[in-house]
Amino acid sequence: MRRSPVVAFLRFLSVFAVLALAGCSPQPPPQDPAGGRQDEAAYFPPVSVDRFQSAGPDTEITGLAAAGARVQLTRPGGERLTVEADAEGRWRLQVTGGAPMVFGLSQVVQGRTLQAEGYVFHSPATGGWLLRAGASARPLGDAGRRALVIDYDRRGGTIISGQAPPEGLFVAQINGRRAGEGRSDVSGRYEIRLNGPVPMGESRLRVFGEGLNREMVLRLSSPAPLVEGPVRVTPLVGGTRIDWMTPGGGVQSTEVLP
Repeated sequence: MRRSPVVAFLRFLSVFAVLALAGCSPQPPPQDPAGGRQDEAAYFPPVSVDRFQSAGPDTEITGLAAAGARVQLTRPGGERLTVEADAEGRWRLQVTGGAPMVFGLSQVVQGRTLQAEGYVFHSPATGGWLLRAGASARPLGDAGRRALVIDYDRRGGTIISGQAPPEGLFVAQINGRRAGEGRSDVSGRYEIRLNGPVPMGESRLRVFGEGLNREMVLRLSSPAPLVEGPVRVTPLVGGTRIDWMTPGGGVQSTEVLP
């Protein structure tokens, strides 16, 4: 009997989570007799994606990893695509299939599997994003760097992220009340985790600070069950909503807004 996409993805998530824990456990590396560290895998650069290029049904994905690492993209159904990074850590893979696409991303270094921070997502409507459970989505390549992104769960726990002048302090208000603050990094990317849940329905959001003053109406709603796969993409007015299954089996909603 053929498994449903959701069952297959849950199996994929369970393996993905175990590997992530194995690759991220804070165990001290062994010492050599001279006092040096033998296990240097923790010091290699993380695997990442920096470009998507689509041509017909094919999408070429390129990125960076440790030099010579085996890079792996794992689909929800269990299919695994692998390639070896070159001497400079560059890698590329060509993927065939319909959009949207979601993958687990990892690299194998010195026999250890090191997971990326989240899932790689790509669709023609949004470009590429790194979906992170309990955290904000991050743009990959040239995707939506000027977009405002709202990540939230069923309980209304919400994170606001976007682009602003670098190294600035920014404040978020919900319905005129201060709801959180955050700083932008050297590239201008900021993330604000709101202090309390935002109710489902309409709320007035304002994000402001040096060089930024944006107001809009939020329309949050609980996602319908994911019955046809681990991800669902819904067009919004001028934007896109992504409902996706987290490693814990819950559903997180990511709205990419212009």
